[in-house]
Amino acid sequence: MYTRVLEVPNHLLIAEVKRALQQGHTATLRVKGYSMRLFLESNRDKVLLAPIVPEAVKVRDVVLAEVSPEHYVLHRVISRRDNRLVLMGDGNIKGTETCRDTDVVGIATAFYRKGRSKPDRTDGLKWRIYSQVWLALKPFRRIILGVYRRVRILLGKDSLQHPAQT
Repeated sequence: MYTRVLEVPNHLLIAEVKRALQQGHTATLRVKGYSMRLFLESNRDKVLLAPIVPEAVKVRDVVLAEVSPEHYVLHRVISRRDNRLVLMGDGNIKGTETCRDTDVVGIATAFYRKGRSKPDRTDGLKWRIYSQVWLALKPFRRIILGVYRRVRILLGKDSLQHPAQT
């Protein structure tokens, strides 16, 4: 089976994703960027997004959100106070984004990793364990991510430049 891949600018793509989710559909997007490492790799993995009502967004959810005009991130909700959300990528060692729950475009319900056709569902045991462990290891992220990056360089899967510079 032939799969056609089309790259479009984010502002156009996200507008279509928003429209589809608002109509009750789901959308599958290829992950771009390194802010959700270790679990997700740029240009390799895909995320399945589904609609969600703002009030239902909770801590530990991975959401696609608009954090500033036409700037979208796929990050984990690390805290919620009323309608204010604080987001952080799993691959980030510091730095957060804030937005309102109404800025959430969709919630990640599954990830297609490493070219697999079977998804890792966010309501599955594997994802729940990963989320719990990774959040508990936050003080050690710098070390874990540094080792991970060096191993990828040794295996020839990353360049010597920082991912954001490639």
